[in-house]
Amino acid sequence: MKKINLYTMLLIALWLGSFLSCVEDKGNNVLSEINEIKISGIEDRYDLTSYLETLNIEPEIECTLKDFSEDNLEYSWFFCRDSASTSNHSHEKISTERDLSYKVDVPPGTYTIYLQVTDKLSGLKFEKAFKLYASSRFVRGFYLYGDKADGTVGLDFVSMPVGKDTMLMKDIFINSLQVKGAKDLIFTGHYNNGYNALWAVTHDNQYAIEYSAQLEKVDIIPDKNIDDHIYTTLSSVQRPFHLTNISPGTYGPMCVSLSGEARSRLIITENEIFVGNLSLSEAYSNPINRDNANTDQLFKPYPVAFYSAAASTVSYACFFDMTNRCFKKPGHRVLSSATKCDKPSYDSESPFYFDQNKYTPVRQIVHGENGYGNNGRSYALMNDSDGNYFVYAFTAPTDYSSDPIKHYAKSIDMSVAIDFARADYYAFFSMQSIILYSVDSKLYAYDYNRNDCKLIEDFGAQITYLAMEHQSTLSPTNFVVATYSDSGGGVVRKYSIADDMNTIKVTPHEKDVWETDLKVVKVLWKYSTY
Repeated sequence: MKKINLYTMLLIALWLGSFLSCVEDKGNNVLSEINEIKISGIEDRYDLTSYLETLNIEPEIECTLKDFSEDNLEYSWFFCRDSASTSNHSHEKISTERDLSYKVDVPPGTYTIYLQVTDKLSGLKFEKAFKLYASSRFVRGFYLYGDKADGTVGLDFVSMPVGKDTMLMKDIFINSLQVKGAKDLIFTGHYNNGYNALWAVTHDNQYAIEYSAQLEKVDIIPDKNIDDHIYTTLSSVQRPFHLTNISPGTYGPMCVSLSGEARSRLIITENEIFVGNLSLSEAYSNPINRDNANTDQLFKPYPVAFYSAAASTVSYACFFDMTNRCFKKPGHRVLSSATKCDKPSYDSESPFYFDQNKYTPVRQIVHGENGYGNNGRSYALMNDSDGNYFVYAFTAPTDYSSDPIKHYAKSIDMSVAIDFARADYYAFFSMQSIILYSVDSKLYAYDYNRNDCKLIEDFGAQITYLAMEHQSTLSPTNFVVATYSDSGGGVVRKYSIADDMNTIKVTPHEKDVWETDLKVVKVLWKYSTY
């Protein structure tokens, strides 16, 4: 009988459906059982956060040969990039240990990882693959913006991934230019990635900041300036521009721009108001804060564009002229086409004048903001040289044909509102006639309808920021307070105020307390995959 090659015998055996798996035992020139390896204990999918979490896996390895030693096994873990593209596929070996501990220091995305177990005696390889979904820690949460102890600007992020624990990510701003003097942080949101959305404002300048959720840290975008988008011919325009506001801002949990399809945008600087339409380009011509399109004379704008937050889009707004002390509206039916501002078409004392010069002494704006809830009312806090304070509530116009709708004017009883004139910050609770205000380390709430003042808390540290917080939950009852001391650093706290006309009741959010090294001047919601 002709001698048959052992490998041919093996193929014949397999073809006949032999229940034994065999390999060649070269020492004895006989058939041996194959040691089959089963890999388990690995999920098909893992969801982790980029640049933050570590993937830990302890696989279970089973061998069909009872006396087989795991010392004869070799382990290799491979990380596959661009796994969706066969032509662009690449992979790297990330571990040779049995158990995997892999820090997910990769951009957000979907990846494939697989474990390869090799039987060193037979050379056979067994594999188990799975998906890694790496999400960004900068998609959803709060920016905390302020100064570090050395005076340089810093940025933290309270990361709130859906379905995961909240975590404070400190010092995410590289600040390669070492800028100082944090003043404001502006995040506008948008429908696409064509326009810059994050601006860090300091006391003497403003800087475009990277905002991509794909990054581990962010920095200043070089050669990106507000000035480059403004094409003005007026000699009264003051360069360089000092940014104070960009409106409309972001709206709601997903941070979609309030400007809607019209894409109208307002840029307010210390001395100018510029309007534009982003559907055309990010370009602005002459400022509109003037009473005549043929004059170079500008009025100083209060740095808030009043508009109704009850609307899903914003197509119109109004302003306060601090030079002439009067409420005004853009002088064109299309906001982005305006070249000047006009006084409201009708004015009366009921319940307050638009023109503050009609009062003796004349009144000036102290604080203004757009509320949320209560049909999108806006609020202005006014005072005069006699030390009197007044609250105006109104709804901003939605087009040129209408004036702001006045709701009420209320006086502040300075004998009841403790240290009201000394307040550093104010915030209006739009569901009730309540204004929050801070004096040094103390937080007060004053009901100007019931004439009731309540000390909410003495933090024992300087209050550096106070504002209502509507965006993260679309709730008109939430507000945020930030404090700072040299010994204790910064603390940001979130509260709710009750919608109750009979009492002032404030409840702290026990889980929403974040300790930071920053002297926080702005807390800003972001929910954007850009």
